[in-house]
Amino acid sequence: MLALVMVTGLLFRPAQAELTIDDERKLGDQFLKAALRQLPLIQDPDVVGYVNDVGQKVVAHLETHNFPYHFYVVDSGVLNAFAGPAGYVFVNRGLLELMEDEGELASILGHEIGHVQSRHLAESMARSQKLTLATLGGILAGVFLGPAAALGQAAMMGSAAGSSALQLGYSRQNEEEADRKGLRYMEAAGYSGEDMVAMMRRMAQQSWQQGGRVPTYLSTHPGLPERVNYLASVVETRPKAPTKGALPTGNPLAFKMMQAKLFGAYGSPKDAEIRFRQWSANPENRLPALYGTGLLLRRQGKLEEAAQSFRQAVALRPDLSPVLVELGLTYFEMGQVDKAASALQSALSLDPDQATAHLTLGRAFLEQEKLQQGRDELIAAARLNDRLPSLHYYLGLAYGKLNELGEAHYQFGIHNQREGDWRGAMFHYQEALRYPLPPDRQQAVREAMKEVQEEIRETQRQEGQAPKTRRF
Repeated sequence: MLALVMVTGLLFRPAQAELTIDDERKLGDQFLKAALRQLPLIQDPDVVGYVNDVGQKVVAHLETHNFPYHFYVVDSGVLNAFAGPAGYVFVNRGLLELMEDEGELASILGHEIGHVQSRHLAESMARSQKLTLATLGGILAGVFLGPAAALGQAAMMGSAAGSSALQLGYSRQNEEEADRKGLRYMEAAGYSGEDMVAMMRRMAQQSWQQGGRVPTYLSTHPGLPERVNYLASVVETRPKAPTKGALPTGNPLAFKMMQAKLFGAYGSPKDAEIRFRQWSANPENRLPALYGTGLLLRRQGKLEEAAQSFRQAVALRPDLSPVLVELGLTYFEMGQVDKAASALQSALSLDPDQATAHLTLGRAFLEQEKLQQGRDELIAAARLNDRLPSLHYYLGLAYGKLNELGEAHYQFGIHNQREGDWRGAMFHYQEALRYPLPPDRQQAVREAMKEVQEEIRETQRQEGQAPKTRRF
């Protein structure tokens, strides 16, 4: 997070009288570039894709569209969500794990969208003489990583900027406006306003459950108890949408499968075991319980038991491609490449847009020395989701085996660049230009080299400011 603070601090200068839409859009692009590199983001398409789908349902009902909206999941147990500049919305894993249905997710996303639509962050940055993206980085440290991280950022940024970062949150007026707009957006998308009330009540309860410490969400989104009461009265007096108790909100199975992925693949193993045991007691939740248990067992290295859990899940719903994908991944890790390829091909016959299935099937084909098929599957994965972990490494491997060395070096360069290995990236980009490449690819390599050169200069500037806390 320190690198995020220091990189972004160089991208935005202190306040202007007004931050225009175009200013905020440029600021958002700069912020996202640093966030993608420094925040512990979950790149799993089953998680991020689901959150994005719900977010876009809400976005479809906005009165104005100044920015395209993008939704990200941060791998942190801290309970929080935050809207960055220009429509970049981040939600922590811990908050997703706390939710009970899709409507509650829509309520949180709707609230953050309300902040963006009201331009609360842009107004604060334009108004403040101290608030820059660097101080915003301090705030985000607290949002995503907890109060201790925010205090650390404050010390590193200096007392004035640090104080600004730690004290800045949305005002109660900002929060109430975002609540009202978020409620309107989510209800227009077909969700019940009761979901927003229920979610906020559950978050408010954290204040006494955490031994008197103020939860991070309450420190950055103030006045929650009063807002709960206000929203409850508004929802009770409005014409009723389908109520929380009468009809399921959104897609209950898709929501549970997303949570199963979070608990099984990313969260606390102890919490995951408890949650899956609870789910198993309800026949409606047996499938996500088996799916999540398989993910947890695989994370613990118990591959045969994981495969058995996934097979049981497939027996319940052979038409669900995500379960087949995880079964194929497990077989691949077990070294059973033929079984892996079969399961992955079955998954793709159900859903050709499963990027992870294309990636793993590509790897399986490379193991089987089916080099062109492997390369083609990896290309298909890249078209669907270019940010899958290690995708460009395996593309480099595939092109290298096919003796297309210029493209191989280019793909290895992308992999190293995203891993923060600037010198390794520069080496591969320089090597790529030594081989015949189409003109558009040569241009892409040169542009990537410029980005890496800037990253190296940025690293050197950071080392000069904080040599003992380098994150690269």
